[in-house]
Order: sequence, then structure tokens, then C-alpha cells
Amino acid sequence: MGKVDLKMLGYCGIYCPRCDIFQACKAGDAAKQREIADWINHHFDAECTPEQIRCGGCKGPLEEHWSVGCKVRVCASKKGVTTCVDCDEYGTCEILESFYRGGDYETARATLRRISEIGLVEWIAEQQA
Repeated sequence: MGKVDLKMLGYCGIYCPRCDIFQACKAGDAAKQREIADWINHHFDAECTPEQIRCGGCKGPLEEHWSVGCKVRVCASKKGVTTCVDCDEYGTCEILESFYRGGDYETARATLRRISEIGLVEWIAEQQA
């Protein structure tokens, strides 16, 4: 994978460079942004436009964040943790579990599980190997 940028590791375990929304925005891929917006509209009965599909990374500028009101981000940033693993409530947190139930986030869940097992430094080493 190369060098891991911790600013791109979301509190929830999403690694931004692997996220469809982040990738579409970084590449300026309007077709992919439309595809994502259409998927959201279909699955969540929402009114999402392609212009709303934007993101500068989970720990990037709030005005560029995909979900400005992300409860995981709000909670974790208030607590000053690097990831949710660092929180005393990790493993029992309803905010995190609710987030995971809201979509296809098994990779993010597995990332935090692995960080919990071996630690952040070792996880980074695994990713860079």
C-alpha cells in the first residue's frame, strides 16, 4: 500500500484512500459521484445530489467532509482519540455499531478489530509491508 497517512484513517476504521466517495472526489469523477448519489437515493429514500458527494477525508476540513454530522467523527474528535479503539467504550459503543449497521462497513470494522488486536503501530507496519 505504501506509506499510511493517519490523517486518512477515520475514527471508525475507514481508510479514506480506499473509500469510493473520497476516491471519486479526489479524481473529480462526476459519473462516480452521480452513481453514489443514485445509490444513496435508492437505498435510503433520500434526496442526494452528485454535488453533495464530496470529501476531503474523515479527519480533513469539516466543510469538505462527506457527512458533516457524522456521529462517530463528532464523538471521537471530542474525546481526542486517534481511532475508536482508543476509546473506553470501544466494543460497546452504540454510535459506532449504529454506523456499521448503516452500510457496507465490514472492512472498516475489520480494520479497527485488527488495530485492537495488534496496536496501531503494528497495523501501520502491516499496511506498509
